[in-house]
Amino acid sequence: MSKGINFRESMGVKRPSNPSPGGFYGWWIVLGGTGILFVSSGIGFYGHGAILDPLRAQYGWSKGTISSAVTMYFAVAGIMGLLVGRLIDRYGPRMMLILGSVVMGLGLCLLSRVSELWQFFAVYFLISIGWSGASLVSISTVIANWFFRRRGLAMSLTMTGLSLGGMVLVPFSIYLTSNWGLQVSLPILGAVYWAVVIPTAIFIIKQRPSDLGQFPDGESPNIPSERTPAGRISYSSQLQVWTRGEALKTTAFWAIVGSFFLALNGQIAFLVHQVSFLSQTLGVKGAAAAVSLTAGASIIGRLGLGWIADRSDKRFLAMICFFVQSVAVLAMAYHREDIILYLGTLAFGLTMGGIVMLQSLLIGECFGMVSFGTISGLAGVFSVSGASIGPMIAGLIFDATLDYRAAFTIFSAAGFLGMATVYFAKPPLKPLSKIEEGRYRNR
Repeated sequence: MSKGINFRESMGVKRPSNPSPGGFYGWWIVLGGTGILFVSSGIGFYGHGAILDPLRAQYGWSKGTISSAVTMYFAVAGIMGLLVGRLIDRYGPRMMLILGSVVMGLGLCLLSRVSELWQFFAVYFLISIGWSGASLVSISTVIANWFFRRRGLAMSLTMTGLSLGGMVLVPFSIYLTSNWGLQVSLPILGAVYWAVVIPTAIFIIKQRPSDLGQFPDGESPNIPSERTPAGRISYSSQLQVWTRGEALKTTAFWAIVGSFFLALNGQIAFLVHQVSFLSQTLGVKGAAAAVSLTAGASIIGRLGLGWIADRSDKRFLAMICFFVQSVAVLAMAYHREDIILYLGTLAFGLTMGGIVMLQSLLIGECFGMVSFGTISGLAGVFSVSGASIGPMIAGLIFDATLDYRAAFTIFSAAGFLGMATVYFAKPPLKPLSKIEEGRYRNR
């Protein structure tokens, strides 16, 4: 039996009489995923920084208190990824995206009506559940299913939505909040979430190429397995099924979650506090412009990195990103000149999107497409929910010192440590099953 037939049977693909009559549908998946990440990033990721100071001004809560809610938000989202990833691998992403967006939009409406601190934390908890289903895990899983050889390019194009969301929706959120307050701006943002995610999930998103009788990349797999990205992985390795227990026993898994935990700690903390930090020197409008610069730079960085990633060792690309991000944050912490702040946010942006993308690419490279959602969700429990303590640490240190210097120094050091850790993220060997092990011993 040929490799191509094995591949088709593994993916559940029946040979179509007229294969791919409408062209490769994967690029429509990229377009739809870009739109979903546009709102999930601009509102659910970057948006916290836009409402931090307004919440503080309206209710008198400290930055440490508000940042603690953000920490809880990312922690819950990371833990929920464990369930979300598993459900996506079993039932597909469409229902998860719809339910997540409904909960997210409802939570934003409720957030506009809170008056007590306990209500604020309760609503933030609800929002985090919605965001976990309608954000990165769902979309990156779909992209991993639809692309193999061009996964880096497809992932970089899709994650452009992350940056565009920051560029457009953060200034939009600041404008709404400044002119009409949280009571008006938050329901509008919730409606935007519904208007983009729900129709896209219903009409565009498909779980796998086999749903349309197609193959990953739009190519028949009847090609030599030696033709692999960077000469490291093959189609057969992408079809292996990994359980959570098996992944937890590999060095690669812990290298991925450890290194990105260290890097994302500083990244998430800086993004949450970016407007507040930069407005001290640049003013609110200058800070908003810097956020747009950061997001715009991340588009350039991510697209360039996506083109390179399909041809290079992703571990070394991650090391470069960790280094540049750490140096940028350290420079901004100790030099408050306008030019340094703008250059720092530019450098931060060039690597920011690449770091998020590289985690998904390394998981796909090490554990394949079949179990991507499961392993990606498991990784998020450690890397994303663990890194969520960054905003709280930055807020508490600011409340104690009225400065971000100490916090940003700690985060930079963590990024440098992540450079060494990610080196060990090499594709592991799949453990033999009991049947395979018995056959091997009886040879």
